[in-house]
Amino acid sequence: MKWEFAFVMVVGLFLAGETTDEAAKQDLAKWQGTWQPVSMETDGKAASADELSKIKLTVKGPHYHFQNGSFSEHGWYNFQATKDPKQLDIVVSDGKDKGKIYLVIYKVVGDELTICLETANKKRPKEFTGNTGSGQVLEVWQRAKS
Repeated sequence: MKWEFAFVMVVGLFLAGETTDEAAKQDLAKWQGTWQPVSMETDGKAASADELSKIKLTVKGPHYHFQNGSFSEHGWYNFQATKDPKQLDIVVSDGKDKGKIYLVIYKVVGDELTICLETANKKRPKEFTGNTGSGQVLEVWQRAKS
């Protein structure tokens, strides 16, 4: 009887992992390509059109390349797509922030990507807002046209 229970538990954990992995794979596929920011709001302060025009995000597989003018950063994503809201760890792989992990929530609807993170990066946001007093950054991205 103990073996049957253990088997059921192992199979259950395996299937839960598969579901999580499949959801992450599906969301990762939605992120592929080049993205341009539509808006970015940090604790109530909106980025200007000029600031936004210098920013670009390129995603290939789980890896990203973020550019802001002459600033360039690479890293990779770790999705937790079955959470609500969906969660993402952004892991920086080069530059002054190498090894830093950003705790993010996200949603993708069609060709629009929304991410939110806390400026202090001590905890993951619970809601999508960049309003004054939130201590958060809200970014809305649009897939670039080829």
